[in-house]
Amino acid sequence: MSELSGLGLLTWVYPPGLVDRAVGACGCAEQRRRLLPARLVVYSVLGLALFSPAPYLEVMRRPVEGLRCQGLLGGWHVPAKSSLFRARQRLGCEPSRVLFATTAKPMATEATPGAFWRGLRLLAVDGTCRDVADSEANEAAFGRPGNGRGSGRSAFPQVRMAA
Repeated sequence: MSELSGLGLLTWVYPPGLVDRAVGACGCAEQRRRLLPARLVVYSVLGLALFSPAPYLEVMRRPVEGLRCQGLLGGWHVPAKSSLFRARQRLGCEPSRVLFATTAKPMATEATPGAFWRGLRLLAVDGTCRDVADSEANEAAFGRPGNGRGSGRSAFPQVRMAA
């Protein structure tokens, strides 16, 4: 689970104040002190999205380490899995939507080397296939992948994007 050590970076990408503002904008802030504050539940949800194959409680422990390093949690401990589930239900999805809308944007500027070409932002897509029009020209240019059912071919030619 060494890849989970990077989960502490969530607090750098999404500073606690930003998360608190997103929670407050949705009216989801706690009315009383809870074992699972809304801020921590948001970090947990982000961690679950990043590390979905990891055990639920292990994902929860990682943001705790990041917050504790910033002096924001004191002696807090990870609660039971059922408490995490109820806290996620109580919070809902709206704070995640607000956080995404606030932060989702291209990171590179025109001054970033290699990010633009002739005024256009460059984009790389790797490992993706796109169906194109079923024409002889497209079939000659791109080919048709097999369909896994013997000698048959797929219905459409495909553009394969790879690194």
